[in-house]
Amino acid sequence: MRTTRSLGLPAVLALAAVLAACSGGSDDGKAAAAPSSSAAPSASADGGAPEVTDLTVGVVPVIDHAAVYIANQEGFFEEEGLTVTPQVMQGGAAALPAMVSGDLQAAFATYPSFFLAESKGLGVTIVAEGIRATEKTGGVFVPGDSDIQDAKGLAGATIAVNTLNNTGAVTIKAVLDEQGVDPASVKFVELAFPDMAPALERGDVDAAWLVEPFRTGVVAAGGRMALASYSGVAEGIPVSGLAMTDEFVKENPNTAAAFARAIDKANAFIADNPDAAREIVTTYSQTKPEVAAKLELPQWRGGGVDANEINRWNDLMISTGALTKPVDITQLVEK
Repeated sequence: MRTTRSLGLPAVLALAAVLAACSGGSDDGKAAAAPSSSAAPSASADGGAPEVTDLTVGVVPVIDHAAVYIANQEGFFEEEGLTVTPQVMQGGAAALPAMVSGDLQAAFATYPSFFLAESKGLGVTIVAEGIRATEKTGGVFVPGDSDIQDAKGLAGATIAVNTLNNTGAVTIKAVLDEQGVDPASVKFVELAFPDMAPALERGDVDAAWLVEPFRTGVVAAGGRMALASYSGVAEGIPVSGLAMTDEFVKENPNTAAAFARAIDKANAFIADNPDAAREIVTTYSQTKPEVAAKLELPQWRGGGVDANEINRWNDLMISTGALTKPVDITQLVEK
């Protein structure tokens, strides 16, 4: 184990917020071809009034989920005849089961979480995009005095990820392989994001996969990125989105379509006004304005769900062993 020095733990912990993702699973084959993008669910929405007007949506109090709050703030949900209440969850591990059980009508989660849920037959439909990654929004971080400088230095390392077989581990493995490092040489351990900085400080792990606001805290304390996990084969990949159950979309197609339109309007709004995300995240999370100003923002875009881009997760998850057969993207995105 490589030795580490203090990362300024109090400063890091002051930035912490709870974030998790759905746990891993598996199932054989190669990725299926994807259809063209779609702006809304294709169930028999007729443009009429929403069948259900009051929705509870599972979210995590991080900047990635700003579109739900922006859609409320700017009246996009109201314009569609919807009343939407965000329900703060610890992550997809809690939100997806709550949605499937009917406690939530929609849930924000990472795309690998939805792929894993679909592979287990839970029956989910992605209705709206969330955010897309940049090379700066997530990666493998090490203390400033670590001897790990790049991908090659990570060979044989122990890396903390928030969930095994999900977004962090999948992208790290894919990028390491692309850069000539055997992913099997790396040991992944599962830790909650708030626990990663202390683990680095103690030397329990060599590196940690961090996203905002945790990456900003570690960088402020002297840490640095050794590998951009959203680079190369994973560059610009869609990271998260919103889904509903197949049953809910089938029974309430107008509601699903209205919800998708409102989120798409919010995504386009943030794309044109990125500081709106910095401002609103301080209203629903513990992120302070001075911290929000320093966050590396992901990318928001209008235009609806892009099935071709989301389908990239089939390739990454199969190549890294998170899935053993592809999820039918036409069933996951369009019904």
